[in-house]
Amino acid sequence: MPTERSTRRRRRRQARRRGFVALAVIVVVAIVAGVAVVRALTGAGDAAPSAARDGSGQTATHAGSDKAGGSAAGADVTAGASPTSTTAAEPAPVRVVSGGDVMTDRVVKGFINANGAGAVLSGIAPQLQKGDVAWVNLESPLSNLGSPEPGKDYVFEGPPSMVPALAAAGIDLVTLGNNHTVDYGQAALADTIKRLEKAGVQVVGAGLDDKDAWTAAIVKTSGGATIGFLAWSDVLWPGYKASSKPGVAEGRTDIPRMKRSIRALAKEVDYVVVGYHWGIEYEHYPWGPQTSEAHAAIDAGADLVIGHHPHVLQGFETYKGRLIAYSLGDLVFDHYSIATGQTVLVDAVLTPDGVTARLTPVYVSSSGIPAVQHGAAGKTILALVKQYSGALDTTVVIKGDTATVRAGRK
Repeated sequence: MPTERSTRRRRRRQARRRGFVALAVIVVVAIVAGVAVVRALTGAGDAAPSAARDGSGQTATHAGSDKAGGSAAGADVTAGASPTSTTAAEPAPVRVVSGGDVMTDRVVKGFINANGAGAVLSGIAPQLQKGDVAWVNLESPLSNLGSPEPGKDYVFEGPPSMVPALAAAGIDLVTLGNNHTVDYGQAALADTIKRLEKAGVQVVGAGLDDKDAWTAAIVKTSGGATIGFLAWSDVLWPGYKASSKPGVAEGRTDIPRMKRSIRALAKEVDYVVVGYHWGIEYEHYPWGPQTSEAHAAIDAGADLVIGHHPHVLQGFETYKGRLIAYSLGDLVFDHYSIATGQTVLVDAVLTPDGVTARLTPVYVSSSGIPAVQHGAAGKTILALVKQYSGALDTTVVIKGDTATVRAGRK
């Protein structure tokens, strides 16, 4: 049996070993801490700051930012090796297809009754489905509720069957920011929003109250990039503005709020697309307030501005490396003139360096049904777009049955 003394010696040896181990741990910790301090002071091994747009639409650097989901991990440092760094990846390009006004009352409703709602957009569905997101201006509620707004000359309400037809054609999102959204009352608008969202179609520009009407819709693409959408109307019938009750987001009366909304959204997403219901009906050139509002939107961080309401095409403008389409005219709308039947689908690719848009000419029949145009008919529409855009110092290049407009950062 061990003696008491031998037991004490064994315990002292064990204590010394534990002390050596503890000392070794302290030394290792001190060395690691020292390396960390050196790296923090020198920046060695940290990820390079990534670029993200600020509210002005320019680029700002944010150390450690990972807006696009890229890695910002520091590289390991070993003796005799130089530190390395990694840079967060830029957001992937996105593809947004935009169309004009869609109104499915009057003659269009008769077409739907005879042919089904799915037939309305069948001629352009392949083009709509090419994008990561496709959106249009929905120029009426889609409901069976409500009654016409008293005293208003033109009131619209399309059939609810158009809701699944929009989704099936490839429409992912609509703006209800226009002067016909509340034509059949707030209950019809609320019903329309409910139906659209149930079908997977997001809504901007109108909502169940003021906050909802000003809330952005955000889409994440298969490539991992995010696109935020906002919309407003500068043309409103009295009582249509959202408040504590359903209504529309009003635009030009509160430019500072609009700019704040775009800035905030630009910090959340990779790309910002905005829509406006504005301008003078049947005029092919934008007037001053349209231009001022569009430029303010891009200054605040928008990448693409899409306009509606004039019922005819207006030109495109490049501004600070971003793109403005002042009016796409009508996409689904009964009419009685050639000019109101001419439109284009805008298939825009957005990248951090600019926007490239392909324009597909479309003609809308007198019954309000769109069809892609080819040959001379298509070139006639594209030539008009080129003419209207030339007045805005923007070049449109026509090749074959399509045209291209490019906006790149200087």
